[in-house]
Amino acid sequence: MDMYVAWAFILGVMCSASLLIGSLIGIYFKLPQRVVGLMAAFGAGALLSALAIELVAPSIDAFMRASSPDVRAHEVRNFFHLVAGAFVGGIVFVMLDWVLVEHGGYLRKTASLISKVMHERAHLPQHHTQPLPTGEELEKKHASHDNAAVAIWLGNLLDGLPESFVVGTVLMATVTASVHDGAAVAFWDVLPYTLLAGLFLSNLPEALSSSAQMRMQGMSVQRILVMWLSLVLMTGIAAALGAVMGEWVPHNAMVFIEGLAAGAMLTMICAAMLPEATHLAPPNWVGLATLSGFFSALLFKVFE
Repeated sequence: MDMYVAWAFILGVMCSASLLIGSLIGIYFKLPQRVVGLMAAFGAGALLSALAIELVAPSIDAFMRASSPDVRAHEVRNFFHLVAGAFVGGIVFVMLDWVLVEHGGYLRKTASLISKVMHERAHLPQHHTQPLPTGEELEKKHASHDNAAVAIWLGNLLDGLPESFVVGTVLMATVTASVHDGAAVAFWDVLPYTLLAGLFLSNLPEALSSSAQMRMQGMSVQRILVMWLSLVLMTGIAAALGAVMGEWVPHNAMVFIEGLAAGAMLTMICAAMLPEATHLAPPNWVGLATLSGFFSALLFKVFE
């Protein structure tokens, strides 16, 4: 068991290692905004593919393959646990994200920062006699937010924890199935490649755009890298925790937890990743990049 938990930690670190790669690119290279947007769209497509295949599809496949009415009824209940978990995960994500936005979390995304600026300009009093502040002035005011660093860190942690937790549960489920079938269990044979690819590809643009934003706010390179490194370690720990829980939590409860993660991930993609992409790149290109990311992650299924 200890070995499998260690495997889950390593897998969590592998999925989030792209956070450090993306942060280094965002710090030292000034990529065109269009490229960053297309990378975000590609990552969103990859993550959509991963959550659909690894989190949602197994529950649907289980009740479609049920051989008796009793088994089918049991699997249908599990599917509704998944759906309930997904809605709870989405609502929890929205509530936590709203709290973070109120404390400066919007600074981690260019699109959310601009949305905040435009909202403030639109809600200035009608009798406002002073000249309207420019977008640059409002962005400068927000960039000096006292809680910006902590809010950005917590925001990215909020984005990453549900997915990394599921990495551990999926790995443990694969290990359990292999042991049950009497097959030899090796690390490379039980890796969920689709999920690994989806998370790795989605984390890269996330860190790239956030790091560039942090640098614009005057944060030191050392501080930025330490923040991302701590996130990599936290996601590794979350994956290990997912493996531990996957061993003793009942199956229906685990389905609910997977739904929780799927709902949070899907809400995050629609609320953060795709708006960021469409802000930075032409919408039609974003659509094609998302499509490419979706099938690129899907192709990793051939390695499993």
